[in-house]
Amino acid sequence: MVANLNSFTMKKIAKFTFLPVFLVLFLFPFPAVAQKVPVAKKLPSEKIINIDLYSAYEKSKIYPLSAVAESVEYLPLETNNECLLANIVDVTVTSKDIIVGVYEGLCYHFNRQGKFLNVIGSIGKGPKEFTKLITCVVDTANRWVYAVDWYKLVKFDFEGNFLEKYNFEKTLGMQNVMLQPGQILMGNTSYQNAKPGERFSLNFFSEKNKKHISKVACEKQGKIPFCVCNPSMYNYEGETYLSDFWSDTIYRVKNPNLLEAYAVLDKGKFEYRNSEDKSILGGKNTGEENVIEISRMAENSRFIFIVTSKGTFFYDKSKKETYCSEYFKLENMWANFKNDITSVPFRILLNAPNSIQNGTLISHNDAYQFFEEGIDTNNPKIKKLLHRLQPDDNPVLVLVKLKE
Repeated sequence: MVANLNSFTMKKIAKFTFLPVFLVLFLFPFPAVAQKVPVAKKLPSEKIINIDLYSAYEKSKIYPLSAVAESVEYLPLETNNECLLANIVDVTVTSKDIIVGVYEGLCYHFNRQGKFLNVIGSIGKGPKEFTKLITCVVDTANRWVYAVDWYKLVKFDFEGNFLEKYNFEKTLGMQNVMLQPGQILMGNTSYQNAKPGERFSLNFFSEKNKKHISKVACEKQGKIPFCVCNPSMYNYEGETYLSDFWSDTIYRVKNPNLLEAYAVLDKGKFEYRNSEDKSILGGKNTGEENVIEISRMAENSRFIFIVTSKGTFFYDKSKKETYCSEYFKLENMWANFKNDITSVPFRILLNAPNSIQNGTLISHNDAYQFFEEGIDTNNPKIKKLLHRLQPDDNPVLVLVKLKE
């Protein structure tokens, strides 16, 4: 047996002897050539915010929108055959422009008054196209839009001109934010299939390097069950914050290689999921009274918002208190707060990581919702809006001025 094995081995060696040296090097590159992506270091902090989720949940109730907001403005978006919007996943509003990303669709450019200007991007398999839009990342300083496909970023300017494309080996996540011009914090949906110790739920991408320059380790050690477990991230006052789905800590990004603890979530009796989420495939989950899932976060000068499966938590930084607003059903949507300002149902966008921009919480309502029973049509803002709105028009942007 040994003799046969040695004979076989010698034949293989003889065969490879005739391969040109350059081909051998190509097929079997030396390990030292490959550069490993560094893992971002996580540092503690002397000043850290404690957000008590469970105590707030025990006292949860339906909070009015006025508990966190000063006013609400509505901005209808022009409706025509070139810009029919559905499944909005991201909205960016500047002093002059509005960029709307539509899931599995395109990006749309409007002016600040809601007039449609142009489409950004095209669907296809060409070198300047994307196959399926997940979301978009907007560089407001340079007026660039990055269309996020499952395996690539496609860069355009606000006028829709193609600029660049970047391909990736692993799937990108639903949430991605601009760290600074030329650098993007990106989610990674394939991390949950990796082994413990080899899971990295976020990556920092550099345009200059055209690759990931660092990554963030997932803190889950055991088996990850079948579920949606995207990390959270957001921008606030020029800085970027992130939290792994399985972590109790919110980190401030000091740079792509260094994260500093910013806040800690006190879960109390809550626990993260340890069994599959049957609801994804139409089943029913049982025995999950204490399971909490965090879908997104946002922050302004007064509040930190944490949207979860148990309600919408908001931490008041001035009072150092945490509150929990219960979900409640209105027609065909689940609302986060009772809109006591204009009466129109209100919800926080689940997937948009930058739903708070310049102190304004940005969401949208479907046009037909303004024509339903229970809407206060005597409200001056609603009355004015109804003069220029039809039930089948594009969604209306909701701009909520938050308390400072």
